[in-house]
Amino acid sequence: MTTWALRLNELGTNRHPFFFVVDFEQNDPRVWAEGSDAEDVPRFSFRDYPDPGPAPQGMLPPKLSADHIAEARFRKAFDTVQAGLHRGDSFLTNLTFPVPVDINCTLEDIYWQSEAKYRILWPGKFVCFSPETFVTINASGYIESRPMKGTALDTDKARAALLNSRKEIAEHATIVDLIRNDLSQVAKKVRVTDYRYFHKIATSRRGLVQTSSKIGGQLPAAWQNQLGDILATLLPAGSVSGAPKAATLDIIRRAEGQPRGYYCGIGGYFDGTTLDTCVLIRLIEERPDGSHFFRSGGGITARSKWEEEYTELKAKVRIPLSVSQFSLH
Repeated sequence: MTTWALRLNELGTNRHPFFFVVDFEQNDPRVWAEGSDAEDVPRFSFRDYPDPGPAPQGMLPPKLSADHIAEARFRKAFDTVQAGLHRGDSFLTNLTFPVPVDINCTLEDIYWQSEAKYRILWPGKFVCFSPETFVTINASGYIESRPMKGTALDTDKARAALLNSRKEIAEHATIVDLIRNDLSQVAKKVRVTDYRYFHKIATSRRGLVQTSSKIGGQLPAAWQNQLGDILATLLPAGSVSGAPKAATLDIIRRAEGQPRGYYCGIGGYFDGTTLDTCVLIRLIEERPDGSHFFRSGGGITARSKWEEEYTELKAKVRIPLSVSQFSLH
């Protein structure tokens, strides 16, 4: 059992609140118990746990320019994924890239001015404004996942195209089945309670929508004592890896050629009674040399067309702003 999972088990058993992040490769998870005197404790604002602030004065309205990856680079990785799909190694593979970006402000400015269900600021590491829940667990032990698959502009035409796309239908069904199987490893009476509903994502231009589903089940009594075990069993998140997981992860490593780090990992908060976690998507990474990368990607199936996937990747490189206007050049 991994050290981070044991630590979560210990804190859960003691009903001690904590915040944590786990990177995609699970090489550098971090756990901060409430009351910790660590200097690098991240700020976070979740649905039921808003950051009380105060926000700093004199923030710059965020502006971003993206140096999108070349089509040739994307096509090479896309072809690697397609080869695995056509061999039958995978039914769905999530392909991602770090897109170099220039920003005119700090990660802290972006944290306070972005709008998302989940926001996390880890100074010197990343800012994340994620719309996607990984799992939630309520006081009675009901665990629920809400994977997102399928993105479109928030227009009637684009919504209809997304709903009726054979590729998107197949992709969403694959992920829902994967999540249902994952949850069945830790919970009983797992059911899909809401299938392919629209979820709005605010952006600086026209909004985006994604289709989501809700899948839930019942954990055993005293689930807090095995909290780390539960999460370790469910990782990596199916919506940002693919199915089946083991073979798909091998395709991802070959296609992407570099670790994802905290992007596509998870972050979460346990308040002593309940748990809320998110998938670390919509993330801007800050590297030691001061450069910044906006991590972006999407699910690939045998029906996917590289042009459409490349367009979707670029469309996601946006900051959802809550107050000021944002421009993308």
